[in-house]
Amino acid sequence: MKLKRKLLAGLLTLCMAVGMAVPAFAANGPSSGDMSAAWVQLYDSSVEEPDGSYFGYVLYSNGGEADTVEGAVYDKATNTITLTNYNHPEMTLATNEMGDDLKLHLVGDNHIAELVVWGFGWGGNLEITGDGSLTINENKTSQTAAIRFMAEGTQGLLKVGSNASVTAYKSAGENTYSAAFVSTTSSTLPFTGNLETELALTANSGIEGETTEWENVIYESNYVAQDWKVLTKGEDGKKYGVNYGTIYTGSDLTNGKPVGYIHELVKVEGLPSQNEYLAVQIATVDGLEKDVLPEGYTDSGETISAKIGDISSMTVLIKDGQRFYWGVDPNHSQWLVYQTAVDDVTAEDWGQTTLTKIVVPVAGEGVSGATEEDIPAGYTTNVVKTGMYSYYCTNDVIKVSPSGTSTDPGTDPGTKPGEDTGVKDLTASETGVSISLTDGVPEGAELSADTIAQESVLGSRPELKEELPGLLSIYDISVRKDGKALEIKDNPMTVKIPMNDHLKGYKYYQAVYLGDPLERFDAVVEGDFLVFETTHLSQYAILGSNTPFETSEQPTDPTTPTDPTEPTDPTDPTTPTDPTEPTDPAKPEQQGKPSGQIESPQTGDSSNLALWIGLMLASCGVLGMLFYRRKKAAAGK
Repeated sequence: MKLKRKLLAGLLTLCMAVGMAVPAFAANGPSSGDMSAAWVQLYDSSVEEPDGSYFGYVLYSNGGEADTVEGAVYDKATNTITLTNYNHPEMTLATNEMGDDLKLHLVGDNHIAELVVWGFGWGGNLEITGDGSLTINENKTSQTAAIRFMAEGTQGLLKVGSNASVTAYKSAGENTYSAAFVSTTSSTLPFTGNLETELALTANSGIEGETTEWENVIYESNYVAQDWKVLTKGEDGKKYGVNYGTIYTGSDLTNGKPVGYIHELVKVEGLPSQNEYLAVQIATVDGLEKDVLPEGYTDSGETISAKIGDISSMTVLIKDGQRFYWGVDPNHSQWLVYQTAVDDVTAEDWGQTTLTKIVVPVAGEGVSGATEEDIPAGYTTNVVKTGMYSYYCTNDVIKVSPSGTSTDPGTDPGTKPGEDTGVKDLTASETGVSISLTDGVPEGAELSADTIAQESVLGSRPELKEELPGLLSIYDISVRKDGKALEIKDNPMTVKIPMNDHLKGYKYYQAVYLGDPLERFDAVVEGDFLVFETTHLSQYAILGSNTPFETSEQPTDPTTPTDPTEPTDPTDPTTPTDPTEPTDPAKPEQQGKPSGQIESPQTGDSSNLALWIGLMLASCGVLGMLFYRRKKAAAGK
């Protein structure tokens, strides 16, 4: 059975390769629900149809479609793809949103063109099992990488079992690789197996990405204001309204399903329309017929005129120590500086509940005919770490086999826990953070300790907001040598962080290891440093409070005067949703992901980076606008 699937040529690749964050759930099994785009496909990228699609087959789709393919089958119960003597070196095996427990079981001798795994914030790991073999890109037709993990804010780990054999070839030409792991949260190369030869990486592999800080905010759209029937809910004192519509599946416009979008009518000063309220979507009720009230809501008899609020990713600007936002004017051809009007607003975006804020234009700060780079004088952007890394393997051939050496390519195999050799005291030159290790690390190793934007961490793990009261800073601490992060674990150490002004003024401190599960360590002030003990390095959140934490026993310095008020989170992190704004993933014709070229971003080349970011924003903006307009066009009050 022939299958055609439109591929979004390069747009999502571009967005994610730059390192924008997506919500990461680290879930097992394929994603599900109306917003799911989980699939397993086999396709031939060399056979392009007149409509731009590729010839291929679907082994699994959340939409229910599946083809029978000789030698290739997917089992949902075990989340396993099995290849049995599948000899098709022209076919790419690709997956999307299939979870962190996805397995590829090899039986006999198998051949494919590429192995592509997309995480898309859900889960992008793959374990290869069985005692068979898999040869990838033997004809060297791949224009990118034979093994390509587009982690998209997930770990994106490839693990090859001890009995399996995998061989991957690099194609000739520039920007081609035997393996590439893009936008992974792993600070070490996420590839383990019995390697016959050590992996070679590009110079910019393993360097944490940077981006201009942005935040998801709500602004007044340019849609015509609606007269909302005001509803109330219990005694919460808020005003609500419902926008009724119809959801259609695929191209069939004769069999739609009713839906209701519940909005909170929020009172806002400074809206461009001069309306008193803005309608913010907070929930979707499937099956809600027109004019039927949602359960628990009561008609107040009042009517309010208000426009709908749009959620947009705006660039954060700083002026005189205050945060502003740089975004497009929906009503005129210009860019505007926005300021916060209402904080801590709950909204629904892409099926997820997020805490964000409503912004309104700053009077007189519009720039007609401007581009995103034309920031008004007096404002500056804020460059932050993304918490994501990319790795590009340049070996002409990668071989993993039972006879190879079992090692984690991202670690230094010469360093073992318990060895009393090497350097034990390291200091990060830029931040002054230092560590004193029990077991030394090799000569030439350096300490990396950078602060991470809270939004990038809380955006991918929104559940942490409630777990980290009094959050002050987040540090990403690692030891690196020759561009690779060394694995530091089961190695007792003392960590010292300089007490900058941002950390001062609290009685109690806590360092929280942001693993799964979280680990909490009491931190104490010693002179000009905040000190805590641990056994491993990774991301640590620093909390401050004037009341004891659960694990705290006494104030760090009872003689230090403190602010008697209860500290609050000094920032207003939002839960960023997918900045790529993909087209509706429920539609089967949009199941494909791009197999377009991946270029390794050159660090230090501002012109190339500007081009990448410009193209990314343009492409993401187009996708987002198309989806939003289509969604609203299907809705009628």
